[in-house]
Amino acid sequence: MIAWKQRKVREVTDRYDNLRIPVAANLRVSGTTPYYGANGIQDYVDGYTHDGEFILVAEDGANDLKNYPVRCVKGRIWVNNHAHVLQGKYDSADNKFLACAISQADIESLLVGGGRAKLNAENLMDMNLLLPNKAEQIRIGKYFAQLDHLITLHQRKIDKLKNLKKAMLEKMFPKKGSVIPEIRFNGFANAWEQRKLGDMGSTFTGLSGKTKEDFGHGDAQFITYMNVFSNPVANLEMTEAVEIDAKQNSVKKGDVFFTTSSETPEEVGMSCVMPENKNNIYLNSFCFGYRPTEKFDLDYLAYVLRADSFRKEMTFLAQGISRYNISKNKVMEVSIPIPNLEEQTMVGRYFSILNNLITLHQRKLDMLKKLKSACLSEMFI
Repeated sequence: MIAWKQRKVREVTDRYDNLRIPVAANLRVSGTTPYYGANGIQDYVDGYTHDGEFILVAEDGANDLKNYPVRCVKGRIWVNNHAHVLQGKYDSADNKFLACAISQADIESLLVGGGRAKLNAENLMDMNLLLPNKAEQIRIGKYFAQLDHLITLHQRKIDKLKNLKKAMLEKMFPKKGSVIPEIRFNGFANAWEQRKLGDMGSTFTGLSGKTKEDFGHGDAQFITYMNVFSNPVANLEMTEAVEIDAKQNSVKKGDVFFTTSSETPEEVGMSCVMPENKNNIYLNSFCFGYRPTEKFDLDYLAYVLRADSFRKEMTFLAQGISRYNISKNKVMEVSIPIPNLEEQTMVGRYFSILNNLITLHQRKLDMLKKLKSACLSEMFI
């Protein structure tokens, strides 16, 4: 086994910062060449500044100093003046390996300046790295390149599914003033009803009379604010402990939870549905509950309340300046579109499957990122 050797970055790379050209956004000519800044691709332009395989290292304006922006890129690129451009010397360094090695170095300790920390070229080129022989570098570099490729593929799948979900939330529910959705399943032609939430159920409050000492222990759980905000259907693993309290309102299957406030009007009135009955479970104090008296398909109910038309109603009702709030009485005045139960089930199942696919790819993506992080930690000391 051949020991790795310590080398300075300047010994194993050439720097091509002199070829960089910053171009203001309004002066860029649209094209197919990726335009790189400190944190990655900012635009696509005509022309190029560099052609080949390079390592880009943020010079200033990095958005994450702990996971400093370092990437290996290949082909024709345009680089502005916020990223250093390095290329490994052919006889001693592999670019993919170097990108990994530099990303694992303690770059934060080398930064200078205040709010906009800067990595000076001299500090970058004087950085010490441990390098194996080039053959081993190539094998390690290829391994991480394959991991990055898989990560990119899963991220693209997630993005496509999220875009599809966003589009369908707009098109599979009637817009305001309409009783027919733009897209619907074959075999359904009847107009949908528009009915006020307040005519189909009643509200209840979340936890009350509690202090911070009451939380974090006990045999009961409560649905957290972030659970409601993040999930159309409540995630029963996203609960926190609290003592059993018979004076509180217990939640049950089919209940809907609404957030009452947020920092932006677009995020007020986010909702989720309770998917099953569970003993001794409450709702957090920053949300209110809604208990329907009508029969709904629960998946349909979860997603009609996330549909574009309903979300616009919530944004319109939001009130505030630095923090926005919503009145539960106003929410109860809002109408939602309701097809027959059979069509509800079809629509609800469609969105449930779509959401499960997004979750599945997100889990795979998270696993790949953890694997990459673990391997980087083990391989680079």
